[in-house]
Amino acid sequence: MRAAIALTVTAVLAAATAFAADGPSLVVRHEHYFLIVNDDLTTPTISVESRGYYTYGQALEIMASDDQATTRLRAFIPLRDSRTAEIPGEPAPIYLVTARPGYNGVIFDCDHPWGVAATGRWGLGSNGRVPQMYIYIPLECEEMTISALATSPKEAGRITVLQPDGNEALVMDGEFDKAEEQAVAIPAAMRGQVWSITWAKPQSVPGSLDDINVTVSGYLAPLLWTNPEWAQTHGPTVWERHKAVLDAQQ
Repeated sequence: MRAAIALTVTAVLAAATAFAADGPSLVVRHEHYFLIVNDDLTTPTISVESRGYYTYGQALEIMASDDQATTRLRAFIPLRDSRTAEIPGEPAPIYLVTARPGYNGVIFDCDHPWGVAATGRWGLGSNGRVPQMYIYIPLECEEMTISALATSPKEAGRITVLQPDGNEALVMDGEFDKAEEQAVAIPAAMRGQVWSITWAKPQSVPGSLDDINVTVSGYLAPLLWTNPEWAQTHGPTVWERHKAVLDAQQ
């Protein structure tokens, strides 16, 4: 999922408004990757907010590159500030946005369909409440694996994987002081569809839903969307791109 990006262009972001709908905002900590799909080839506008935690003083670094790994935008957002900006240049069909808040957090949004990668060192490193997230399961995927880690004291969670019909396929509930990993079998009749993941307070142990890292792996694109229609419409295209990379590595 991570691309090799040459970061050369710097842009200043102007003051901002978020695009998110009602419900909890997705707040992520540490480095994360957001994928923007631009099928209509218009200019995307992104919105970012820097969230500060404890005494960490690092500003938010944002970088956006196109499908040719050319940097279109690079900016530094002061701690606890927010900005909105168009991605400059001729519209591209897809963009990768890298957010580097350090140990602080970031809220990302865009006026085009977008998803966040739940892979790498941090997976989806959420903080606080998390909206229901959606993932496209390709026809080739027979099994996916969910990993959860929450190392801070008194932090825990309940992670539920839901099938397309809404039935529970997996529930992981606990403190996750050490990484826990469980596989989810994907029935043939439920492939090529959108599944979802929810986060909640734990029921089996005391603790609060706060910092928790969730990673998704398998023969799929580990991209989580906030909108099920985006996952269904754009998930197959993203999967084909990701599959080409996976197959080339074999």
